[in-house]
Amino acid sequence: MSRKAALFRIGRDERGATAIEFAFVAPVMFFALMSLLEIGMLGMMSSGLDNAVVETSRLLRTGRDEGATSADAFEIQICERIGGRYASCRDRVTVGVQRFTRFSDANAVAADQPDGQFNRGQAGDIIVVKVNYRWPLMTPFLATAYGREGPMEVTLGSRVAFKNEPYE
Repeated sequence: MSRKAALFRIGRDERGATAIEFAFVAPVMFFALMSLLEIGMLGMMSSGLDNAVVETSRLLRTGRDEGATSADAFEIQICERIGGRYASCRDRVTVGVQRFTRFSDANAVAADQPDGQFNRGQAGDIIVVKVNYRWPLMTPFLATAYGREGPMEVTLGSRVAFKNEPYE
């Protein structure tokens, strides 16, 4: 067999072509699947955080005895309602509960980050509850691909403003 005929035969051989094509497509496909899963998890976590903040804030709004009396107690109540690993929740959550006399004053600080202060106010006071939760991403390898160092995480925020009920 001549050298030219051998090269021609090798050039027409298509065995293994599918495996090579899959090797090119697989990383993109797996990235897309992981991204969809990640977006779903973020949506569920954001909804769970909002629900936990509303339920825990209701204890403050109604003046219930089991309502938190400190920022630490408020964090504990939030983490109990979020579910999951309690210890990691406490490391990731930041709260702030502020008292105001007018809604316009409360509106001015609603977008600020929670600072750990806690003032549940009295009956008739306006309260703004701010909670942030740092959620670690499942796809941290993307950070290193773009030269970013450190943990990859997203901060989920939940805000509630209300006027305390006349519970006195």
